[in-house]
Amino acid sequence: MKTFENGRFEINCGRNMREGVSASESGDKVDITIWCRDAHSCKLCLYREKKLLYKIPMFSMELAGAPDLFSLQLSGDGVADFLKCCEYTFEADKQRVNDPFMLATAGRDRFGQNTRLRGRFYFGHFDWTGERRTSIAFEDMILYQCHLRGYTKHSSSGVAHPGTYRGFTEKISYIRELGVNTILFLPIYDFNERVDGPDKKINYWGYTGDACYFAPKASYAASGECAVTECKQMIKKLHQNGMNILLDMHFAGQSPDFILRCLKYYAVEYHIDGFLVNTDVISKTWIDEDPVLRQCKFLGGCWENAGIVNGQKRFGTFHDAFLTVSRRFLKSDEGQVSDFFHLFTKDEKNLGTIHYITQNNGFTLRDMVSYDVKHNEANGERNMDGTEFNYSWNCGQEGNSRRRAVNAMRLQQTKNALSMLLLGLATPMLLAGDEFWQTQRGNNNAYCQDNAITWLDWKLLDKNKEVFEYTKQLIEFRKKCSLYQRKEALNGMDTRGVGAPGVSGHGIEPWEANFSYYSREIGILFYGTYYDGKSLYMVFNFHWDAHEFYLPVVNRTKMWNVLFDTATPDGADKKKEIKKYIVAPRSAVVFESEQ
Repeated sequence: MKTFENGRFEINCGRNMREGVSASESGDKVDITIWCRDAHSCKLCLYREKKLLYKIPMFSMELAGAPDLFSLQLSGDGVADFLKCCEYTFEADKQRVNDPFMLATAGRDRFGQNTRLRGRFYFGHFDWTGERRTSIAFEDMILYQCHLRGYTKHSSSGVAHPGTYRGFTEKISYIRELGVNTILFLPIYDFNERVDGPDKKINYWGYTGDACYFAPKASYAASGECAVTECKQMIKKLHQNGMNILLDMHFAGQSPDFILRCLKYYAVEYHIDGFLVNTDVISKTWIDEDPVLRQCKFLGGCWENAGIVNGQKRFGTFHDAFLTVSRRFLKSDEGQVSDFFHLFTKDEKNLGTIHYITQNNGFTLRDMVSYDVKHNEANGERNMDGTEFNYSWNCGQEGNSRRRAVNAMRLQQTKNALSMLLLGLATPMLLAGDEFWQTQRGNNNAYCQDNAITWLDWKLLDKNKEVFEYTKQLIEFRKKCSLYQRKEALNGMDTRGVGAPGVSGHGIEPWEANFSYYSREIGILFYGTYYDGKSLYMVFNFHWDAHEFYLPVVNRTKMWNVLFDTATPDGADKKKEIKKYIVAPRSAVVFESEQ
């Protein structure tokens, strides 16, 4: 019998063919298994304070038909506690190998300053008592895409631990005030942010296959060795505040078994509510066959035959179709009215739809109305990187401007964009910082910028209060309006026999929508009978001329009240009981029917 640590612990052949590290409930047995493809031998290397303590030969599982699968069991009173103080790697045929299933990392405690990567043993039990977790339906969801580090890293964030799980937790009260209820985090698993090459770039976003998918990012923790606990504490606090958490999981080169095991691990151990995944590597069928994952929400480019689980949609489409059409319509391109009407009113019974007008890959909302072209010089690629197709308009001057007319138009276009995003039937997603006009200085591909270009500047919240307040008003309206909590899907048919369909398109004259190539205006009626509320009429006039719209008749009074008007300073001129309305150039107006 072999022992180590002065005979305190025994070394035996492992019986667990499942890769990774696991411990018995009492902590007196720890099984460690790793697959080293085509290797003939493997040793477990244990370190403490960067010094090698032991190299322990592992046992081949050849008798089980897997000669390059190696396992061992360490046993003895307190062995788990001993290992908690150690770091580990493997040596397979004299080549250094890391555990792809490590649950915590060492060597990446500081962002951008990685040393040699090793695994940390984690056997902790987290207390979820008082979590109060709920599942938010797509119809009720206000998504918010965040980079965890960039959200609070700027000195203006005012948090005690900038750029960390704890720092983000300090901003939960702000997120609640805004009205957001679901956070979509860019990768928070422990990815390698160092990009190979002479320029030593940073991979700020985290989309790389060189990642420890099971481990939360250590450099996002105030203390790297406590990353697991700090991440779970943040998630618990978000759940206690009635929010859901979705993770962006970008898998590259992993097997189906690895992917499903990883997703299930986060669902069970971290109480994650859903995931954004690249659908070219994951099948909906795999999710449907798993009792845990089928309860989670999944976002992706395309899903077929989606269904309902426990009364909620579980799959949502996530792609750039709405971004492209709405931006082109907003800047008055020809031929966009029909596509915008279709996307804005799209309502599927069994499938969720996520709409966004900005996301991390591209212009921010402020930059979308301030730049005609990208300005990626800071990336060091001679402005050759990033998309050329931004579908943006600078409103008369490239970049920052002191001209009142330019800034007034930018504010109006911003309100237009927010109205298009937050008033449609699909689930809206805001890019964090857009609500107070965060800028990346025209950079539409800030994947390598870990600096003031991507860190949210919280001083802009006071400077651009009107944008924040308008965003907040739209979110509050959406949450209270019964249209967005409807029980049945709306379409262009009079399915209830009440004289009008649930949703319909209109023009300057009611019931005469102009879907011609040259049209730049559309009126959209949501008929209140279908969702037991007041009817809503939304007009988008992105022509450079004002138009007088005659409003459709939906009740006996024939009257409408103005809720929002993006051409007025406070968002609406408060006009009541009207039958027609002059809609200003490049503006959006929302009307609510009299009862």
